[in-house]
Amino acid sequence: MIYQNLFIIGSPRSGTSMFRMMLSSHESIVVPPECGFIQWWYEKYKDWNKSSSQSERMLNDFLTDLKTSKKIETWGLDFKALKLLIIEESPVSYSQLMNMVILQYAFQNGKKPSVLGDKNNYYIDYLRFLKQTYPNAKFLVIIRDPRDVVCSYLNVNSLQTSSEYKPKFPNTIKEMSLDWYSKNMKIAEFLESINPSTYKIVKYEDLLSQPELELEKCTNLLDLEFEYSMMDFYKNNMEPSELLDWKKKTNQQLDKNNTQKYLKQLTQSEIEEIVSVSGELMEKFGYE
Repeated sequence: MIYQNLFIIGSPRSGTSMFRMMLSSHESIVVPPECGFIQWWYEKYKDWNKSSSQSERMLNDFLTDLKTSKKIETWGLDFKALKLLIIEESPVSYSQLMNMVILQYAFQNGKKPSVLGDKNNYYIDYLRFLKQTYPNAKFLVIIRDPRDVVCSYLNVNSLQTSSEYKPKFPNTIKEMSLDWYSKNMKIAEFLESINPSTYKIVKYEDLLSQPELELEKCTNLLDLEFEYSMMDFYKNNMEPSELLDWKKKTNQQLDKNNTQKYLKQLTQSEIEEIVSVSGELMEKFGYE
């Protein structure tokens, strides 16, 4: 079967995990939790072909390496079943090999998808690599107001948790603003270099206020019908428990009021500092 590849792109704390769960609640779409294995193992296995799939040594080496991928342990992946899947399907390229990993995750979760997705903020630095490796891939980009992103950075930084996966964010308002600006500038420049028919930009705030409309635009990009099951994403517990300390809202209904938090949390001078750094790009994405 030929699968459509999808990448969800967005800077940290922009709603990428919620977006992933919404899309993965569609019958034909699977997007596992984040893990950058596609980029990590490229150099070692980029020449993968059918004979590699049939080589016991090569296959065992790949599975051994895959197990060391950061966060892959949160997938609960059945590596014995994955090995059998690779032998059965005999992927003839690196991209097809990577698809087998996502497909195994889908099968374990009772899905037979036509769209294989991947979501990782880390990929912002490797967008051209993704396009080169998956030339027919589609991209869904989510953007959030940097003033609220800064609030989220501050909240996560102050969070007390024992999780080894807690993200590390900048410490000052200026550094946080620069982080949002640099990441979203990379995204904007990449989008300008590819065919507009291969991507869709979604604003976090629109996804909260008009989720059905925004999700339908996304499924249209993938030549799929919108499914109301996507609105019940929070019932599916798809985010690994190890990450929930700072992603609790992924298991809750959409909160349409989860915007403009900066008006209460930040001072006027802090807001002005964010705008002084990010204002040009904010305007490009429609933020006043």
